[in-house]
Amino acid sequence: MTDAELCLGLSRHLSAYQMSPERAALEQLEFAGWTLDMAFRLEGSTTSSARRVQAIGLDVGVGVRTLKAVLATMEGLGWISIERDDSQKPVSITERIPTRGDLILAAPALLRAIMVTPVESASLGLLRATALQPLLIEDALQAAVVAEGVDGDDECAESALRHLTHTGLVRRVVAADGREVLYNPNIWVQGDSIAEAALRAADARATPEVTALLQELAESPGMPEEHVTSTERKWVDFAVSQNLVQRSVVQTSDGGVERGFLFTPHLGRDPFGGNIADVSGHVRQLVGSMMYAATYAEYKLNAPEQFLRSLINRGVAGNASPIGTDYPMLEKAGVVRVVDGHGEGRYSLQLLQPEVAHDALKMLDAREGTGTESSDIAALRAQRAYVHVEKERARLALTTGIDEVEQERLIAALREVPVKRMFGGRG
Repeated sequence: MTDAELCLGLSRHLSAYQMSPERAALEQLEFAGWTLDMAFRLEGSTTSSARRVQAIGLDVGVGVRTLKAVLATMEGLGWISIERDDSQKPVSITERIPTRGDLILAAPALLRAIMVTPVESASLGLLRATALQPLLIEDALQAAVVAEGVDGDDECAESALRHLTHTGLVRRVVAADGREVLYNPNIWVQGDSIAEAALRAADARATPEVTALLQELAESPGMPEEHVTSTERKWVDFAVSQNLVQRSVVQTSDGGVERGFLFTPHLGRDPFGGNIADVSGHVRQLVGSMMYAATYAEYKLNAPEQFLRSLINRGVAGNASPIGTDYPMLEKAGVVRVVDGHGEGRYSLQLLQPEVAHDALKMLDAREGTGTESSDIAALRAQRAYVHVEKERARLALTTGIDEVEQERLIAALREVPVKRMFGGRG
């Protein structure tokens, strides 16, 4: 995972918590998340009025004083320029924010500019490691110690662990044999039983193999099992048996060979709790079928995400003979129905479960990207509407109603068209 994703998610997650020493210790990472959130929202907006930017800041959760620091940081990085009146009060903000791909790559420069502490650098390393897989505590702390900016300081890693466990981003479990396991409870939702899988991986000396496999699959969700290059087949089977990797098998009704497609929990969940509900497994089944069609079908599907998007928009898609044989699992699941196409021996898919198709398209977009966007950018785009489960519980507990007048004021500010002014307030 990129530094940008980690900082964005962390800042949104921490917004559910009251200020505490543990949250304060992660302040610069939270600030980086706010800065990136503002950048992603302002990117492409050219010139905005000061009121509009302030309204966006309030929606991000940033008050006026902090927003001033955020904008100063963005200005120092060359992402924006601020026009001020004679009293140095901002009038309008013109963005020169990098494209989304470059903005993600610029996250390390942002972290250097705001001078994150070694403990915060260790926290990023630990969060990244435990998001990827459950780990023995010594392996997880080692990932924190070797993270950039930590300089091998064991105390920084221990402090990072305290802060992350206190804020619910890492869970610490003591197994029956006394060994300790760390995992991200917002991804590995099986509960503390997942610790046993980490122990079995360690006992089998498979931790590096499983790590390499998870990294490969996180970059290519739904990868055909035959295409795995990061490790041997026995470790794939091991990871599947321990529920660290999920295998979806696609069968054809013409007696074809079964094909396995591999997924990780990272497809359906991000490190901060966002998820795609797929209790039935139909979403992964649809993704696997699309990847089968793109990889093994007699007439290959060149752009599965475009095909699925067409299926969603029109309700029916495709006109080819393989459709008559390649999708029995989806038919049994009730996701699609195979109907006659145009011409003898040709068939089309009729969509029966649009929600399944929408979630499958999100997965394919995360795998392929959309247009010129990368998978990382697709993941960040999805986070823009994210509300963490802890934040939602906090919001429900407060039972604070929406101030309709303030809401109208914010919307009006967001839609305000900036007026070019001369210094001194003259139009």
